[in-house]
Amino acid sequence: MKYYPEYNHVVSWPAMLIPPAIYVVLAVLASRSVTPGKPVLPNSILKNVLRVYNVVQIVLCTYMTIGLLPVVQPPNVFGIDTSMDAAGEWFIFCHYLSKFLDWFDTFFIIIKGNAKKQLSFLHVYHHSSIGLMWGILLMYDNAGGTARYGALINSVTHVFMYSHYLWTSFGRKNPFKALLTKWQICQFYSCFIHAVLVLLGKPIVETHLKLELAWLQFCYHITMVYLFTFKMAWIPRLYIDLEDKSA
Repeated sequence: MKYYPEYNHVVSWPAMLIPPAIYVVLAVLASRSVTPGKPVLPNSILKNVLRVYNVVQIVLCTYMTIGLLPVVQPPNVFGIDTSMDAAGEWFIFCHYLSKFLDWFDTFFIIIKGNAKKQLSFLHVYHHSSIGLMWGILLMYDNAGGTARYGALINSVTHVFMYSHYLWTSFGRKNPFKALLTKWQICQFYSCFIHAVLVLLGKPIVETHLKLELAWLQFCYHITMVYLFTFKMAWIPRLYIDLEDKSA
């Protein structure tokens, strides 16, 4: 990291590769050990724990949104060719760390006994790989400038998502639920468009971000757009279907 070298050990290859590998293994093993439809903890306890978690996520993502917002400079909404600075690197570092916090989403799904319905390939793939994408940016001193856009739009999306989860946890309906799903899809498409514009160098030539990292975003978001559009609900057999086994 350029401005915060004291945290370089957090964005080393071992730190970026070993924890996600452990996450995938634990997600598979845990999903196999929980009976589908049978929560591990009483529903009342789970609800309260989830509400606290949702509030933490809302506060954290709001903090990152405010910190990353300066990248949007209309009409240059992607902040292409904006300079790197300490603030940009700090908030992208916070965003990188938040990807580890997001892993609790997976284990809450498993604890609630919903792995059979909700633990999709998209979910595990995204949660295990997105931290690596941001870690590479930090490792190569490119966490800032136009790179802030991806962290910004994702932080905004998470504010919406966890606000939805918190609201519905009280038994209330969210009239904007359908729009939330569309917003998530638009998020991935916007990041894809962002990468294309950076690579084309039109209408603004990017001189601060390494183009290799723009290619990384381009390729990664092809996978995200494909999975979110066509394979969002695909759930591989990451668990033992105890209901079918006992039938």
